[in-house]
Amino acid sequence: MEDTSLIVIVTYNSGNFIEDCLASIAEQDYRNWQLVIVDNDSSDDTVQRIRHFRNQTTAFNADNFKLTTLRKNIGFARAVNHAVFESTGVGSGRKKEKDSAGFDYLILLNPDICLLPGALKNLTGTFEDDGRSGKNVGACGGLILEYDKDVVQHLSGKLTPNFITYHDGAGMSLSDIDGGKLDNNISVTAEAAYRTREDIHEADYVTGAFFATRFSLFTGAGGFDRGYRPVYFEELDYCLKLKEAGWQIASNMRARCRHFEGASVKKFSSRFYRHYHKNRIRCAIINLDALEFIRFFIPAELRWLIRKATKDQALPILYAYFINMLLLLYNLGVKINNYFILNKIELK
Repeated sequence: MEDTSLIVIVTYNSGNFIEDCLASIAEQDYRNWQLVIVDNDSSDDTVQRIRHFRNQTTAFNADNFKLTTLRKNIGFARAVNHAVFESTGVGSGRKKEKDSAGFDYLILLNPDICLLPGALKNLTGTFEDDGRSGKNVGACGGLILEYDKDVVQHLSGKLTPNFITYHDGAGMSLSDIDGGKLDNNISVTAEAAYRTREDIHEADYVTGAFFATRFSLFTGAGGFDRGYRPVYFEELDYCLKLKEAGWQIASNMRARCRHFEGASVKKFSSRFYRHYHKNRIRCAIINLDALEFIRFFIPAELRWLIRKATKDQALPILYAYFINMLLLLYNLGVKINNYFILNKIELK
């Protein structure tokens, strides 16, 4: 029997994409899932399109599909937590076993994701204990292509010392990957941790747009840190927790999808930079100790500001510094709490 997954999609004004996303789920050969959609108070026709699609297909029914509509936008992290802890009955106050909902894995999909054939089966297959590395994988992602062309958007997430993120493999042609030229184009070496498992490689983190983790780990960690509001860095923070606890983060090139990046927040807009830098600095404060912050983050940040930061980022960066200074004591409290979380999710 296949392992069971909870699929969570958080929508916000996603009417242009959500039907294609749902159709791609319905067409998967992996079907042992339940789908929960949380709508963050969309002002367009997202909810109507979801309901219309639900009524037009036999793939979704009362047993495997649930739509929750919120009256305000609570952000991505809180919406995912709502789906996991409220919609499934694994509420923190109910004192149930962490896996009592019967799920093995949690899968997160952006509403602007379109799964390719076999994506879900390959994604969950990354966790399989085949006598090699699968049993130690805590979270994984896959190969994300541009929405309308065979060009890589994201293969795995990489992190600089000052927590600037970038997509490894971005811009590569799909033919290069399938033609065996992968190791010459992305930062995966022959000594990679996953060299014994074909097509699976180690990552610093994987994007929440196409993401899977062990359900018990997610609930054990208390879900995503809600302080990363409204969006960005919640999945990176979660991956860093898993790695600190001894788990591995993987990217599986055979789990594939297409993604219209920036559908909810236009990439490289002022709003994007404001959220990105605020949460970037918060993530560094919470996950680095004082010595690491002084020795690595600050020098890297100064070099980045001098050499790479663009003028349109000036105000968002100043805002990010200011708000994180204001919330420093709160974030240090979160850092202390994370110590106890790590004890719960430590790899045994």
